[in-house]
Amino acid sequence: MQPSDINGGRFYIRPLHDDDRIDDRPALAAVFGHEVDDDFVTRARHDWLSDTVYTWASCEQTCIDMAALITLVRHGDGTCTITGQPAGDPATLVPNPDDLERKTYQDAADEAVSVVTRWAEGVLGLTTAAAGDHGGTTA
Repeated sequence: MQPSDINGGRFYIRPLHDDDRIDDRPALAAVFGHEVDDDFVTRARHDWLSDTVYTWASCEQTCIDMAALITLVRHGDGTCTITGQPAGDPATLVPNPDDLERKTYQDAADEAVSVVTRWAEGVLGLTTAAAGDHGGTTA
């Protein structure tokens, strides 16, 4: 599958980038607590194309900056695990225009996980793995 955007709520969910317009690597470093390899985004694109793992940046609708990393892992049995990781202190407010309701980095993760879960079920026909299945945190 080609990387694709999802717009189903307050946060815009887009594939990861590392080009001259958008570079998600600094935000990914905030997610993981350390710098990521220069080819992290390239590997993420390859994972999309191999239909194994899909990754997105959850962004405030008026900004391209990543507020959370969303990951969908396909398990090959019709299930998936979906996680959301804030790209900053979970309780910190995401910068946005004054006329929008204030949201935190954790909100960016939680709301995007909900949207991706609906997308996985509706578009891909997947079900979310039960808590503890496949060894990860689930949606």
